[in-house]
Amino acid sequence: MRFPEDVPTLTQGDVVLRAHRLDDVGGIVEQCNDPVSIEFTTAPLGYDTAMGREWVTQQIPEAWRSGKGRVFAIESTHPDGQRRFSGSISLRDEGGGRAEIAFGAHPDIRGRGVVTTATKLLLDYGFAECGFENVIWMANIGNEASRRVAWRAGFTFGGTLTAWLDHRGQLLDGWFGMLHRDDSREPKTRWLEVPRLTGPDVVLREMNSFDEQRFIESATDPESMRWLATIPFPRTPGAYRRALAERCVGPSTGASVSWTIAEPVTDRYLGSLSMFGLRSLDYKSAEVGYRTHPDARRRGLLSQALRLATTHAFTPEDKDGFGLERLSLGTAEGNAGSQAVARACGFTETGRDRRCYDLYDGSVVGLIRFDLLKSEWEQGSS
Repeated sequence: MRFPEDVPTLTQGDVVLRAHRLDDVGGIVEQCNDPVSIEFTTAPLGYDTAMGREWVTQQIPEAWRSGKGRVFAIESTHPDGQRRFSGSISLRDEGGGRAEIAFGAHPDIRGRGVVTTATKLLLDYGFAECGFENVIWMANIGNEASRRVAWRAGFTFGGTLTAWLDHRGQLLDGWFGMLHRDDSREPKTRWLEVPRLTGPDVVLREMNSFDEQRFIESATDPESMRWLATIPFPRTPGAYRRALAERCVGPSTGASVSWTIAEPVTDRYLGSLSMFGLRSLDYKSAEVGYRTHPDARRRGLLSQALRLATTHAFTPEDKDGFGLERLSLGTAEGNAGSQAVARACGFTETGRDRRCYDLYDGSVVGLIRFDLLKSEWEQGSS
C-alpha cells in the first residue's frame, strides 16, 4: 500500500486513527522519553527528533508498503483543548490470518479511554478489511494500563510467557491475550477492584514495594513456614517483586484479590489477606486465606481485617462490593490461632479433609474446613 495515500482514516467520536505526519514528531519524542514508555516499550533510550523523523518518514511507510504492519497515529483532544498526536497503534501481520496489536499513548491522554477506543477501531478494521482471524496482545508483566486496554477490548488472557519479550536486548517475561474475529469487544470477566478498607486499628490496601521486607519476614517466619510450608508464597526479594508486578492478574480475570493489612497511621505491613477461587462473571462464593507478621499476632488485628474483608465481600455489587453469598476457609489441623480467627469472625466448622496438608517438617495433617453465609453474617451484625 502507498503511504500516506492508501492509509484509511478511522473515526469514533473524538478519536481518529490516521497516517502519521511530520508534525507528529514532537509528540512522538515526548512520548518515547516519558518514564512509562521507557519502562514498558522498546523505544530506544535517548529518543530524539532525528529518530522520530526517521520513524515517520522511513520505517512507518516501509511497514505499509511491505504489508507487514498497519501503523496509525492516534489523534484526539488533549486536556488543553487542542487536537493533536495522542499515540500510535499498529497491527503487525504474522501470516496465516494472525496479527499482533501494539499501542502506546502520549502521557497527556492516558486514563481518558482514548487508547481503548483506538484499539477497538483498529480491531474492527483488521478483522473486516484485512482478513485477520486472530489477534494477539502482549505486554511486559506489570504493565497494568496495557492489560486494562486489552481487557476492555475483549481479549481473553492466557498465562505468562517466560523470557519471551525482547526489551532492548533483554528477554523479559510477558503477558498475552487472544481475540478471535467472532469474539465480542467486551470484557470477558469482571475486573475486581481492590478497595481500601479502613478499620479502627488496621487498613486493607493494595500491596506495594515498601511491604517487601516485612512481607518476606512474615513468609519466612518459623510459624508461617510450619503452617504454610507447601504454599508457594514469595519468600525472596525477587519473588516478591514478581508478585508485585503481577498483582493485577487475579483481579483482571475475576479470580482473586489480595490485600496488605497495614497500620492506619504508619502504613506499616502487618499481614496479608486474599480471596480466591472466584468464578468469572457469575461467582457467589470465594475462599479466604491470611497470615500475619510475627509482631502483629495475638492482638486481634487479623480478626479485624477479616471482618472488614467479609463486609466488603457480602456487600452487593451495585454498592461496589463483591456481591458474594458465601465465604470459606481452611486451616491446618493444629493451627489453633488460625482456627480462633475463623470462629471469632463467625465462621462455622463444616468438616475435615483427612491427611491432605503437607507441613514443613514432612508430616501430613488434616485440613479443618469453615464457611460463613451472607445471611449468617447479616444476622450476626444486626
